[in-house]
Amino acid sequence: MIEKKEKKWKKFEKLVADVQQSLAPQAKVIHNDKVRGKSSNKLRQIDISIRQNVGQYSLFIAIDCKDYKDPVDINTIEEFMGKLKDIGANKGAIVSASGFTDGAKKIAINAGIDLYRLVDTDKHDWRAYVEMPVLCDFGNIKRYQFTYKSSVGGPCEISIIDPAALFLYRENGSEIDTALNLLIHKWNNNLLPVEPGIYEDIKLSDIPTCVKTEGKLYHLDVSVSIEVERNLYFGYLPIKEIKGFKDEQTGGVIFKALETDILDVREVAENWQKIESEEDLAVRPVLTLRGIDIIAVMKIKLPQKQENK
Repeated sequence: MIEKKEKKWKKFEKLVADVQQSLAPQAKVIHNDKVRGKSSNKLRQIDISIRQNVGQYSLFIAIDCKDYKDPVDINTIEEFMGKLKDIGANKGAIVSASGFTDGAKKIAINAGIDLYRLVDTDKHDWRAYVEMPVLCDFGNIKRYQFTYKSSVGGPCEISIIDPAALFLYRENGSEIDTALNLLIHKWNNNLLPVEPGIYEDIKLSDIPTCVKTEGKLYHLDVSVSIEVERNLYFGYLPIKEIKGFKDEQTGGVIFKALETDILDVREVAENWQKIESEEDLAVRPVLTLRGIDIIAVMKIKLPQKQENK
């Protein structure tokens, strides 16, 4: 026995019904429903019906599905308007695989009919390839400058002033870290200002710090001034998985959940559009991602001479 192949338009209707059920899991969604018309007294076929009780009210929504080659026109909208009136639906919507003409959109708006296109990234005849406009806002330390000041009377003798090699100690002689690593730690752990600007005299440690020279400890306060800059990049992030409908009248997408592709920071910096301000964009980003550059900690060993003191 040869199995009868399901028609393409019926697959489209079932797919729309599945997506609608995912958006309204508490509602009763029926594919290929029959409802008796109030005026015609005849059973009217409905591609998808949605019923749900809200308090003391019972809502009834009818959806028509059109897997046409060409955009849906005015005649289709007017025909659906008559069906909605006959069956007494509270709301009507049309889902088209090929969009709608401008005239159809105008008629539908006046009649209160929603117009949608299917958005589904699964592998099928109506698979959608979706991208999301994204703005990446990356902050980093553009410049830094250290200030060293003796905190307990008398001069301080320092033979090394390279912040990458200058080790700081506690008063008991135990190591803390280099001045540069303390700065890096604060930045990586979001303990420094991240908004663009210049910030001066930031203390690197909340405890008294010392330096060691020729085996002797000298009290030394270390502060840093930094200049923070922002780098703005605009681009489109592919969406791997989404099920929903695009509103043809507003341009918005109705969905319950989505999964984006992996965001590669190097790809963003190399290939996305770098801009000076969000105001320069003609397209409004759906998502803004803010981040800071993570700076690698400098692995510096104490000079052997200092370790033996």
